[in-house]
Amino acid sequence: FSFNPGRETPSVAGIINPGSEGFQKLFFGQEEIAIPVHSTIEAASAAHPTADVFINFASFRSAADSSMAALKQPTIKVVAIIAEGVPESDTKKLIAYAKANNKVVIGPATVGGIQAGAFKIGDTAGTIDNIVKCKLYRPGSVGFVSKSGGMSNELYNTIARVTDGIYEGIAIGGDVFPGSTLSDHVLRFNNIPQVKMIVVLGELGGRDEY
Repeated sequence: FSFNPGRETPSVAGIINPGSEGFQKLFFGQEEIAIPVHSTIEAASAAHPTADVFINFASFRSAADSSMAALKQPTIKVVAIIAEGVPESDTKKLIAYAKANNKVVIGPATVGGIQAGAFKIGDTAGTIDNIVKCKLYRPGSVGFVSKSGGMSNELYNTIARVTDGIYEGIAIGGDVFPGSTLSDHVLRFNNIPQVKMIVVLGELGGRDEY
């Protein structure tokens, strides 16, 4: 995704794989590159002080502990938790810590988010073909937030057809206690000058829509 909008370097600073050190070979367009691999969150944060988003692909068994470790790094501002089924008591602790320290949790059970033309968190927006059709390779002016991850892709496409496209899109996750709510992102979008329209996809029976 980072190559598609014309970035000169990838948006991924490093990979954390407990017990591993070294590099992971990947392609950036047609060029082969090496992304650093670190064994701990602390080592990765120290090596990449400008990286402020942590995407957690760990399973529900370890996602809470590793997310808390990431939130405790002074450089990390946003933690996205992909796993479903993180214990609700653990999620509440993560939310409380994030709010007390002016940080943001996206998820659990999120497909991630996207800032069009800039970077992508997690699996949101699907394939490169879909990204191109939804014009996500360059910023539009719509702030979009959804409860559903799967429906996000449908809405990206619909929004691209009738507006200049997405500026930023977030799926808050399907768990009972999301780390950030629909309202949190709507209020945040209000403070972004580039966002001229806000679209919310809620869920019948929820209270956050009100």
